[in-house]
Amino acid sequence: MDFIKKHRLLPLSALTLAIAAGNASAGGFEKATLWDAKYSALAGAAVSSVDDSSAIFFNPAGLAFAESNDVALHLSPTFTEVNGPAAGDQTYVEGETNFVPSSGFTGLYKLNDKLTLGYGVYAAGGSSASYKNVTVGQSGAIPGPGGNSIPISPVTGDYSTKINVIEAGLGMAYRINNNWSVGGTYRITYATADINLLSATGSLGASVGYQDLSGTQYFGVRLGTMYRSDDNRFGWGMNFRSKVEIEADGDYKSTVGIGSGTTTNGKATAETQLPMQISTGVDYALTNDWTVFGEVTYSNYEAIDSIKFTSSDNTDLLVNQINTDWNDQYNIRIAGEYTGIDGWALRGGYILTTAVVPEELAAPTFSTPANAHTLTLGAGTSIMNDTVDLDFAAEYNYVNNDDVSGGGTATDSGTPAPGGKYRTSAYAFHVSAKYKF
Repeated sequence: MDFIKKHRLLPLSALTLAIAAGNASAGGFEKATLWDAKYSALAGAAVSSVDDSSAIFFNPAGLAFAESNDVALHLSPTFTEVNGPAAGDQTYVEGETNFVPSSGFTGLYKLNDKLTLGYGVYAAGGSSASYKNVTVGQSGAIPGPGGNSIPISPVTGDYSTKINVIEAGLGMAYRINNNWSVGGTYRITYATADINLLSATGSLGASVGYQDLSGTQYFGVRLGTMYRSDDNRFGWGMNFRSKVEIEADGDYKSTVGIGSGTTTNGKATAETQLPMQISTGVDYALTNDWTVFGEVTYSNYEAIDSIKFTSSDNTDLLVNQINTDWNDQYNIRIAGEYTGIDGWALRGGYILTTAVVPEELAAPTFSTPANAHTLTLGAGTSIMNDTVDLDFAAEYNYVNNDDVSGGGTATDSGTPAPGGKYRTSAYAFHVSAKYKF
């Protein structure tokens, strides 16, 4: 029994890392752009200029510069494909194309000339990666206790990670004067995950499935400030997001390819966090028709030095800490907007996202250990006597590393991370409709 317990530990390193992986393109829990079509087209560079209900997310101080009340619906269908060594070190498996229905609903109400209330429910992060019918391990035998041989068989299954992070926000902004405002958002964060992992050590394979993981954190804040020049040609903003500790409870099932398969079921809890984040940026109107935007977002992923994984009803789960060794993340955003066509605004941008995951701790459903590149393009117009704004955007995200070293020790079980070729691509289409009243 001790022999079997020992070998059940092998997949858990990759599993727990996957719970914290978030979007596989950008790294951590977060995608470079999310659900607002206008600001997605501007590469997410919104912190200095957002002046509608989306400010509840980008910078709550922007609520105070809104000219009218509004409610808005945002739809962002996203398609992701993650490829990597899912069948073991130096293998290469092309993953499935996955559909992620990211979306958001936001609104604001001006209480008076100084105070504005904002609210919303929206996607705050997530991940989707899957490999179908992957086989790990081999048929044969391995040495057992007392010199006896133990028969083993390969394990075949899906290797996948699906994570959703949803936030509900209630915000308030105060207009200090014509130029300055401050604001804050109270956040409730809800996370879910369904994960199926495969792993092999030598000829022995194993599968682990964690389903229906979910958890809610009832306190988090966003705090922001914004400056607009008297002629509104220049703006600056800053947004602070507090870290949120998350515990997700659910079910697990693990199978080790010993004999016809040894299976364990039970309950499990994963613990991690959505880290502290700071964004600052500017916008400047070069002419009456051209405006440029720049922004830097810093996310403190280095603070996640370990991921904890526990089970209240099974003592076999001896791996209870993962050493992530993550790097802090920077998103560098540049964008431009042209309004010289009557009734339309044309927008485009670029994002450079620095790698969170070090090469030695790479995993197939983890963030690709390399810098990510995102291109965005979009347009906006108004209809119904300017009471409805319609915005559209498309984005393409790509990251690859053809020679990942792997081999790092992710846990005290000694499971090595697989090396080889890692590639990720993602497409997203964004549509936003905002009614002003």
